[in-house]
Amino acid sequence: SYKHLVSPTIAMLMTHSCIFPEFALDKTYVYKYEALLLGGLPHEGLARAGIKVSSKVLLSAVTEHTFLMKLMDPLLHEYAGIWPKDPFVPATKLTSALAAQLQIPIKFEYANGVVGKVFAPAGVSPTVMNLHRGILNILQLNLKKTQNIYELQEAGVQGVCRTHYVINEDPKANHIIVTKSKDLSHCQERIIKDIGLAYTERCAECTERVKSLIETATYNYIMKPAAAGVLIAEATVEEVHHFSPLNEIHGAAMMEAKQTLAFVEIEKTPVVPIKADYLARGSLQYEFATEILQTPIQLMKISDAPAQIIEVLKHLVANNVDMVHEDAPLKFVQLIQLLRVATLENIEAIWAQFKDKPVYRRWILDALPAVGTPVIVKLFKEKFLGGELTIPEFIQALVVALQMVTADLETIQLTASLALHEKIATIPALREVVMLGYGSMIAKHCVAVPTCPAELLRPIHEIAAEATSKNNIPEITLALKVLGNAGHPASLKPIMKLLPGLRTAATSLPLRIQVDAILALRNIAKKEPKLVQPVALQLVLDRALHPEVRMVACIVLFETKPSVALISSLAGALKLETNMHVASFAYSHIKSLTRITAPDMAAVAGAANVAIKLMSPKLDRLSFRFSRALQLDFYHNMFWVFLKISSSSMSSSRMTETATIMEPFRKFHKDRYMAPHGASKAVSSGSTASSFEKIQKQAKFLGNAVPPVFAVIARAVRVDHKLLGYQLAAYFDKPNARVQLVVSSIAENDNLKICADGAVLSKHKVTARVAWGPECQQYAVIAKAEAGVLGEFPAARLEVPWRLKGIQVNPDGTLSIQIDEDILSWIQKHIKEE
Repeated sequence: SYKHLVSPTIAMLMTHSCIFPEFALDKTYVYKYEALLLGGLPHEGLARAGIKVSSKVLLSAVTEHTFLMKLMDPLLHEYAGIWPKDPFVPATKLTSALAAQLQIPIKFEYANGVVGKVFAPAGVSPTVMNLHRGILNILQLNLKKTQNIYELQEAGVQGVCRTHYVINEDPKANHIIVTKSKDLSHCQERIIKDIGLAYTERCAECTERVKSLIETATYNYIMKPAAAGVLIAEATVEEVHHFSPLNEIHGAAMMEAKQTLAFVEIEKTPVVPIKADYLARGSLQYEFATEILQTPIQLMKISDAPAQIIEVLKHLVANNVDMVHEDAPLKFVQLIQLLRVATLENIEAIWAQFKDKPVYRRWILDALPAVGTPVIVKLFKEKFLGGELTIPEFIQALVVALQMVTADLETIQLTASLALHEKIATIPALREVVMLGYGSMIAKHCVAVPTCPAELLRPIHEIAAEATSKNNIPEITLALKVLGNAGHPASLKPIMKLLPGLRTAATSLPLRIQVDAILALRNIAKKEPKLVQPVALQLVLDRALHPEVRMVACIVLFETKPSVALISSLAGALKLETNMHVASFAYSHIKSLTRITAPDMAAVAGAANVAIKLMSPKLDRLSFRFSRALQLDFYHNMFWVFLKISSSSMSSSRMTETATIMEPFRKFHKDRYMAPHGASKAVSSGSTASSFEKIQKQAKFLGNAVPPVFAVIARAVRVDHKLLGYQLAAYFDKPNARVQLVVSSIAENDNLKICADGAVLSKHKVTARVAWGPECQQYAVIAKAEAGVLGEFPAARLEVPWRLKGIQVNPDGTLSIQIDEDILSWIQKHIKEE
């Protein structure tokens, strides 16, 4: 805080016993209010969407600290067009729908310029309450008598945010000018809701380093000295939110809100509350309502949802027969939005009308899962149990629907009833889809509601207990996967009953069950690391357990982001480890963590550096015949990708205390279990690459010969009619089992493309190539994956050669020609470290 000398006008103001906004008991203060909310890209000539509100605002005191606020003649206008040439149009339907609520006065507490609790009848919806909160937020003024420049934490619509005040004077007009600014990125009790990110992991350290979301609000007040305080003559507010996921300088999406509140007059007629109970409705803080889910692609006017659904369906069917029409993506999004508005009865009527028409049926079944409402899950359940959906149709629809649906208690209970239904129990594949979806839905619900009850997992805990008592291995496996998806700490106890060692009988269970039980701890480890760390560490150090079990436990241990002390304890124990697979795996895992660059893993990387110094240097010289962990990490402040691949593979060969004979990688064959151990020295040849290149030479771009399986177009049309955007097309070459994805710019004179090509060359061999640059010619990465055996055990290998600007980087680190020394040393360093 800063203290400055104050001017005579401000000093005169501060001599008042009260310097806060005045609303006398026997007067009604009339203000003119306007608000504008717009979202879109900042450039002119592109589409924007928004709303404008205008109204008179009447403020009247009931008691010294209780006030009424009423809106008079409110008008709503909407904007959905090309900015700035298209006009706002009256939102007559929205205005009429909210008219009754908008006429109801609300009560609020107000003392010393601070808004307290707000009150309204039950009939006032959260949406209308938020409109009132936006106006009350302007009245929030923490004015100080002794300072004219200061900082404080101020409560508002967005939360409790850092706010900076500056008080100045206008001597000529005898006005006081107050300016306050809020950094909305630094708020306590932040009112924010993430949509569609339930399956992502938040990295607080990353967002501190790179601000993809910049939010500010500025308030300007002109205030006049009054008899017992000050009068707000005019107030303007401007709030801006810039979102740039890739840290773009000029391409950020923007949402801006502007408000003005201007004094008009004082009336004698008081505001009168309606005859209803005024209930406490919280504070100034924004309240998330349960409005219809919106797809922020293009807002559309909905007058008759069933009729519009049929119209869009007919358009999609008629215009997408031989090839995908250019407006198909937009029409499909419109279909989803219309289905969200429609009632269950509306949708059932449309289904009854078109279910026997295959093309219409396909479009409906593609759109319904994306609607994301509990109504759709209920509809699918009823139609399947009624025999109107085939098993493949139901599985395909349910997989998408369970991922898209809002995970509230109603939907979770609906999914549980599906999982336990006798008809679904007779179809293993379908039951597995429902069960796994049930676990994922609980996880999604617990992200939104951290206090989610353990009772939600009770059916799965009971299934796991019953399956264990009957030694039903497939059922135990499924239950563990469901508990792993849910990741609820309450599942730790039933999972521990299936962990090997730990004074349980689980050691007698198959190895696969033991591994599944440990992996089921991964999501719990991220939420409650202190609960999982001692369990995982004990499993890693238990030499009586199978090496694969111990290595998987090592993976889970590092999911908990262990401390320096814990990693050092592990390193000390590994110095005496006799199983070289476990030692090699743990050492390579810890060493890979030393190179990790993601901000949220900085402490773990530091701890890993300490641990490596404690461990035996011999472990760094072990060959690849021992199991190893690979941790890949890439973080950049312009475009970041965080990729973690933790893998465990048993390359178990015949070992003695002094030497191990390296087994060759061999292809699968039908009599492999009958072959003598190590008898075959056949190693996969380079036929994979040649076969794949031969297939590619037949057709570089499949789009030249076959239509796409599907296409997605994201485009914007400038006011000068120039196109901007990208197109994703997918192609399938069935004879060669080849799939190709091509992403290309649709802008003029832009030939940049990204091409992903893959082919299944045999039952156990796949190859993929990703290329990018002009016509996909500049850069390329080729990956070859093959399943086979090492000795007696199943194994897999992955080969990834790189091509940079046509230069071959060989797997051993050598290059075909001389390139930049910095690039060469970087590549050789990392290959050597691995």
